[in-house]
Amino acid sequence: MQIRYWVAGLVLAGAAVAQPPVAVKSEVGHVTVYADRARVEREAALPLVAGRQEFVFAGLPGWIDEESVRLALQPAGAGKIVDVRVAREHLTHSSDEEVRKAEAAVQETTDALSDIEDDLKVLAAQAKQVENVRAFADTNLPKEVAIKGVDVNGYGAVVKFVSDSLRDTASARRALERKQRDLKPEQAARQKKLGDLRQRNQLEQSTITVTVEAPQAQAAKVALIYMLPGCTWEAAHELRTSGEHPTSAQLTTFAVVSQTTGEDWNGAQLTFSTQSPSETLELPELQSLLLGQLPMPVAAKSSGSSFGKAQQLFEMQNNSFFGVNNGALQLDLYNDNFDRQNKMRERVLTVFQKLQKRGTTVHFEGQGRPVVRQDGRAVRIPLSALTLAAAEKIMCAPEKNPNAIHALTMTNTSKLPLLPGRVAIYQDEAFLGHTDVDFVADNETFALVLGVADGVKVRRLLDRRASTLTRGERTRMEVAFDITVENLYKAAVDVDLMDRVPVSQSKDIRVYRVRVEPDGKPDDRGLLQWKLHLNPGEKKSYRLEYSLEYPGQILLRARQNMDTNGLPAAAPAEDLIRKLEATF
Repeated sequence: MQIRYWVAGLVLAGAAVAQPPVAVKSEVGHVTVYADRARVEREAALPLVAGRQEFVFAGLPGWIDEESVRLALQPAGAGKIVDVRVAREHLTHSSDEEVRKAEAAVQETTDALSDIEDDLKVLAAQAKQVENVRAFADTNLPKEVAIKGVDVNGYGAVVKFVSDSLRDTASARRALERKQRDLKPEQAARQKKLGDLRQRNQLEQSTITVTVEAPQAQAAKVALIYMLPGCTWEAAHELRTSGEHPTSAQLTTFAVVSQTTGEDWNGAQLTFSTQSPSETLELPELQSLLLGQLPMPVAAKSSGSSFGKAQQLFEMQNNSFFGVNNGALQLDLYNDNFDRQNKMRERVLTVFQKLQKRGTTVHFEGQGRPVVRQDGRAVRIPLSALTLAAAEKIMCAPEKNPNAIHALTMTNTSKLPLLPGRVAIYQDEAFLGHTDVDFVADNETFALVLGVADGVKVRRLLDRRASTLTRGERTRMEVAFDITVENLYKAAVDVDLMDRVPVSQSKDIRVYRVRVEPDGKPDDRGLLQWKLHLNPGEKKSYRLEYSLEYPGQILLRARQNMDTNGLPAAAPAEDLIRKLEATF
């Protein structure tokens, strides 16, 4: 395969194109999804003729990374690509006359609605005046009756005037309100039409024109490759086991992909990568280490500038692009999906950057050819399914969690690493909950939580009779914990019990008189671990004691050292001391 590429806008000198341009109908055949972009490969058939001919890929998203455009002709001997042009043009171009007519239509309904508002105000004032007349008549009638007697004709005329006036006013108001209700939807429709015209005049689409020179007429294919923003993916897993004491487990890994690139992926082959396409590859060359001299200046290198421009165009136009083509209701759903996609992208970028620091880059082939719409909805695509040998393990760290945890230990035999992500746990088709898995390399052993081991009872209690807190210039704390583990199951179990003692990394804090009974010795990090075998009904007890001595004002100083959120910026030692003091 012969691949030729170029920078957008480059025009090569040569003979004039003899044939009229041919519009190419292409389909998305393959997509590689990265943390913040997609590499799209379109496929199209080219009916070549002898000589030079232009082929046009039109209607592509307006935020394609121009410098990423590549084309490959198949078969390689069918011809050669001599020129490519990438241009952006308006999605549609509304004439000035169309816009003026739409603006006039909006102004017409706006004026009519204003007239109605004015007439309603006049009617309201008129109704108020009639009410004043009625109030005046009601106030003066008793006086006139006392002086002149009852004037039936005069009083009837006043009543008729008030009644007729109020009735006419109410009728006129209802007519105006009906007209107002009818005009408001029309006003909204005209405003939307004007808004669409203005949006369309701002939205852009990309057109790629390729010139091919062929020695003879023949059928050929071309692959158009480009990158564009608007998508992300992350790993998710499912762990399924059967029986109360499973000896194997099925681990399925999925790619959860969300895309708002501006084009649907209808049955394309999908590949998912942890690579960063913006990283610049360099030869492994070393600079001289010149001691005692100023370092030689090195030219700054930049990458991703063209993609930065594509990202900017995407952020400016994608919302309007989707809204113009799908309507307001779908746009609301799109905006929700878009927000979730952004949060996923930030999360994934952090995870993948950590993988890159350890020199790990992985590519996964998606199974099947799913449909992934451009509306941002998350789609789960299977990547792999493994059946792994599993060994049960019960683990407990009562300082952190009062429950014993039932876990499975397995070895990754997939030839590929497991990526960090959430794991949905199922046992006999019952959903038990979620846990998380960190990065697991090929052939690495790892453990996943199955749930709480209800049959193992764990207690860790402060022995208050043996624990004291003496405050002063230097506070002294004597701490003693009693730890018990009891097997309530009808079968024997093996339990990993873990605890810890403080390790001082400050000359102001002293840890001494560490005692662990009946056996146990903390490592250099202060961690303790016991491997217990418990028969049914058996209980084992342990005791952990240590002494702490530290400045009496250490917590006050920690409270005075506030972080930017107004919270105490406590060191781990200060946090531990605060928790221990709270138990007394």
